[in-house]
Amino acid sequence: MKQNDVTSKIESYRRKARETGVFLPLADDTAPLFAETELNGKPVRSRIVLQPEAVFDAEESGAPSAETVRRYCEAVKACCCGIVWIEPTAFTADGRADAHQLLLSADNAPQFAAMLSAVRAASQAAHGSTPLIILTLNHAGRRALSPVRLTQPDSPADTTPEITDDALLHLIVDCGAAAAAAEAAGFDGAALHAADRSLFGESLAAYHRDGRFGGDFDDRTRFVRDCYTAMRVAAAKLSFAIRLSLSDGIPQPDGWGMAFETESHPDVYEPCLLLNILRELYGIELVSARIGIPGLNWMRADDPEDELIRVSRLCTCIAMVDSNLQEGVRLIVPDICEEIPFANLAAGMIGGEFASFAGYSGFTA
Repeated sequence: MKQNDVTSKIESYRRKARETGVFLPLADDTAPLFAETELNGKPVRSRIVLQPEAVFDAEESGAPSAETVRRYCEAVKACCCGIVWIEPTAFTADGRADAHQLLLSADNAPQFAAMLSAVRAASQAAHGSTPLIILTLNHAGRRALSPVRLTQPDSPADTTPEITDDALLHLIVDCGAAAAAAEAAGFDGAALHAADRSLFGESLAAYHRDGRFGGDFDDRTRFVRDCYTAMRVAAAKLSFAIRLSLSDGIPQPDGWGMAFETESHPDVYEPCLLLNILRELYGIELVSARIGIPGLNWMRADDPEDELIRVSRLCTCIAMVDSNLQEGVRLIVPDICEEIPFANLAAGMIGGEFASFAGYSGFTA
């Protein structure tokens, strides 16, 4: 897009934001994206984070294929990334969303190590620096909640059996094993994918679940906390992060990060409380923020809402987390809209000290 077109679009959205009365910090200058910083004592060359969604081109074993390695190498050549946040990667075979989703195990850790070496070499050759590389551990989900209809009102109810407490306990052990494999492969850090109603994200809203992993805040967050405990025990040198939904857009009493008093509004009290605990216990300071559930309109409305409102809600939630935790966490604002110039939005969030990084889901920035 030509600069004149970008400037015109920025001014148009600023005007709409003023007229609507919403928060949308668009900056003219994108220089904040290229400022150096550090994370967990390691230098970070830029504020650009590559964090793609799963592409499903892994080998059947779950190891990165030649195509997987190629797309990451091409991405870091095209743009100087400070952090590469590897796409959601399963840590058990039955937790894969697709037969060709990445799957980390002790057996294929050397193939992941080879991919990391290739990505670092490609970045070093192109930019004279190497990014921090973080693994995202994911489980596709097996009904952590008692059944709650999350799709549109006329969709059939989900009859998948609820996962048992015993199965969750086994997954906690598996998380520890995956962290050990990640450390052996040479990742700088590992994160749980607690968003988008994956198993980790779904467990946070398990209000109606019986047993040790559902009900009040302590029990609903137990699965995530116990997984990080297992990971810390198994991989003492690995840094930890989290990909977290700040508000899922599901009305109470079924939603995470949602207000009870005004049911359509986000409430980041519980996400902030969880982040404070994770920071204190596991040193987590990097947070890839998410909001809503892909493919589901806010509050399960029939019609999609205006993109301006959706993006403003994301920015507002991130700003509220930053305000609550002050300098305790480093937040990544993700690109969730193609219409609003993301580089300028991210620069405004970073320049205003509401966020620290810009997360690109595609392979160009």
